[in-house]
Amino acid sequence: MTIERNQAASVLEALVSLVRVTRTFAHRDSAHSVTATPIALLRLVSETDPRLGDLAEQLRVKPSVASRAVAALETEGYVSRDPDPDDARACRIRITPTGREYLRAREDWALDLVARTLSDWSPEDADQSIRILQRLEHSVDELVDQFASAAGAGTDPLRTTAVATERTTTPTETQESQPMTEWERTAV
Repeated sequence: MTIERNQAASVLEALVSLVRVTRTFAHRDSAHSVTATPIALLRLVSETDPRLGDLAEQLRVKPSVASRAVAALETEGYVSRDPDPDDARACRIRITPTGREYLRAREDWALDLVARTLSDWSPEDADQSIRILQRLEHSVDELVDQFASAAGAGTDPLRTTAVATERTTTPTETQESQPMTEWERTAV
C-alpha cells in the first residue's frame, strides 16, 4: 500500500512548517541559542569520547561542520580535545564537567518545554506520535542512504527512488506546468 501524491505533499508541507516553527523559536530564544548539531554533538561526546571523523559520521554532517561545532563548544569550555591513546596523530573529543552540566540543563529545559507544549495530548497520542516519527526517521534514513548510493554510482537519485519512478515529468516540467505549493515557495 502506498500513499497518494497529495498525501505526500501534505506530509512534506507539515514537516516544512514544523521545521520553520522550530527555527523561528530557536532564533527568538537567545537564552538557549545552541542549535541542534552542538547539542547532539555534546550528547554523543558524553557517551563515547569519539574522534572528530567518527563524530561527523554519527551526526551525518561534513567533518568541517563537526570541527566548527567542536571548536565553538571548546571555546565555551564544554568539550576538550585530548590525545588519542591509540593513535598519536588523532585526538578524542571529551565532554567537560561544565559541558555535562550544560547538557543536563539543556535537556531538562527541552523536556519541560515539550511536556508543556503537548500538555493537552493523551498518552496514546504521544505513543502514536513516537511510533510515526520513528517510522518517518527510518524511512528518511533509508532515502538518504539511497541518495548516497546513487550519487556514489553517478546515477540520478531521483530516478532510483520508488516515488520518482512513478513520475512522468521532470522537476523542470512540473514547475512550469503547476503553480508552486507553499512548501516549495518556502524551500526555495
